[in-house]
Amino acid sequence: MKIQVDERKPGVFVVSLSGDLDMSSSPQARNILLPIFRKKASHIVVDLTDVPYIDSSGIATFVEALQLSRKGKVRFSLAGACRRVESIFDLAYLKNIFEMAPDTNQLIEGEQGK
Repeated sequence: MKIQVDERKPGVFVVSLSGDLDMSSSPQARNILLPIFRKKASHIVVDLTDVPYIDSSGIATFVEALQLSRKGKVRFSLAGACRRVESIFDLAYLKNIFEMAPDTNQLIEGEQGK
């Protein structure tokens, strides 16, 4: 799995994942994603455009991040999920729990003036 972190605006981080998010790669994603909450982030967007598959360990990583976001009052969003990945969130009854958008730009444009 490839992971890239960009601070697009002050406090607005985009974490771009590339590859399957499964039991072997989710610890790596977790180790990159969770420390960002300590960087005075106001919004963290995970870009799933290049993630063709996610399993329960990947979902668990995002649930943990969502819990941290609520605790720290940080907006946490997922963007660009393909139909297959989105269906996993649907099956787990989590699609309406997470803020999800078709692409990162749609989410970041909403940060104007914040």
